[in-house]
Amino acid sequence: MSKRPGEVNGVAPPLAKLPRLDAQPGVPGAVAAAGVVKKPGPRLPMLMYKEGEPLRDLRSYYSKDGASQSVEVRIPAHCLTSNNRHVRARQLWGSDVYTEDSDLVAVLMHCGYWYHSLTHPPAQVAEVRAVLKPQEPRDSYPSTARNSIRSRAWAAPIEGCSYSVEKCWVVTRSGTSVDLAPNLEGLPAAAPTFTPSHMERIITRSSGAGGRQRQVQEVTVMFNLVNEPWPKYNMQAVADRGLKPHEWTSARLHSTVLYLESHKERFELALASPAGNEADGEAAGGGERYRFSRCKRPLPAAVMSKLGVPLPESERSVLHEGLSWEEIQWGANGVSLRGQLFPLVRIHFMPQTAKTH
Repeated sequence: MSKRPGEVNGVAPPLAKLPRLDAQPGVPGAVAAAGVVKKPGPRLPMLMYKEGEPLRDLRSYYSKDGASQSVEVRIPAHCLTSNNRHVRARQLWGSDVYTEDSDLVAVLMHCGYWYHSLTHPPAQVAEVRAVLKPQEPRDSYPSTARNSIRSRAWAAPIEGCSYSVEKCWVVTRSGTSVDLAPNLEGLPAAAPTFTPSHMERIITRSSGAGGRQRQVQEVTVMFNLVNEPWPKYNMQAVADRGLKPHEWTSARLHSTVLYLESHKERFELALASPAGNEADGEAAGGGERYRFSRCKRPLPAAVMSKLGVPLPESERSVLHEGLSWEEIQWGANGVSLRGQLFPLVRIHFMPQTAKTH
């Protein structure tokens, strides 16, 4: 008698029972659909985001006595791009708390949950979910610029309700979830996009007789002490040259602060007193005075902007004060101040965010 594979004497063995991969662990009989992520905690009412349509149903969960119910909103992946027409039109009013008709995708970009520059959503993203908290209408909504997008201002009461974003996460196509963190400071993170080099290269172009003697000098970018891209130090970066005085380094220091790095330390050169504003400056002939300090620790650009540029006294120690521009001697390998040489390898200008003292 012919036997099928697995049969012994015409008797089939008992079938092994395979565990269900989609069963919820610890919950007998609970089955999770593919691509659906269950967050711990009580179930929230759910709304579906549709491009071009405001969340009018949000007002039904708002309560004037303060017992408003949070709402979970699902956003399809194809809506999470800069091509969203409400994102391009900046259809959002407020900051942290937004009007009811503010576009949710634009709000998530403004809060820093999602990148404003994405033209196509990542392939592994199925949707984004956000938990919104309905709030009472405000008398006015301020305008702020964050994360490459500026919200609009509204100075009159509105009907319905306002809302804020409590949390946000990504649901991948495999069914896992990844929590997203906001960036309420609005400062983009520095991305190292340059390849470091130990030496400068000279390119000679020989396209025609007129271009044979033409040389183009490449800009060498290195990584600083906190792994952010900074230009390499050279005399051309700080020398006063050209016919436009506002482009000279001495003029740039009226609105920027110059940071310099050696292989182990970071220094700060800032304008301490403009010409004629200080009594000591007038006594010295009305010249500008500069302060050269050593930074106590290297900080990322976002942290420096938050603390204030120039840095506060707690973050630096003054090495030379009351410097005139003629006392700052720039050299090929560093800067000399009153006979003391500081070797330098990197240089960076940062806009002032705090008043100089």
